Amino acid sequence: MKLTAQDKRLIAEAKRAIFKASPVRLANTGDVGAALVTSKGRVYRGVCLGFYSGIGSCGEYQAVGSMISNGEKEVKAIVAVWYDRKTGRYTVIPPCGKCREMLWEIGKKGRDTEVIISATQKVPLRELLPHPWGKILAVQPGAFRGSRG
Repeated sequence: MKLTAQDKRLIAEAKRAIFKASPVRLANTGDVGAALVTSKGRVYRGVCLGFYSGIGSCGEYQAVGSMISNGEKEVKAIVAVWYDRKTGRYTVIPPCGKCREMLWEIGKKGRDTEVIISATQKVPLRELLPHPWGKILAVQPGAFRGSRG
């Protein structure tokens, strides 16, 4: 699917998250920004967190956490943008597998979330994640408890 004007504004919001986090200067933090828009039209942003201790989290997780903290759970569209400090360039990137699974599990409409995967294209989440882990657990609840703690 082609990007809309709203999608391009969402990309700008993800870049804005990176810019706002830039003064913080922690380990590997803030080079990926994410922005999402909910079914109610509200925009939430987040940046990746990375620490020398090995603890970290993607920008999409932070944006979703902000959304949930504000009482919402339906993501209409989401984007992640990486900032290359060496070149000063921004690149739209698709979400990692962990983020895809999280988006799938958030709400019943998760599989219809529009995911902006490049500066020119978006796809429904179900195309990026045809066989989600959460779907397996829904069909066979408790099937993996013994092996996964």
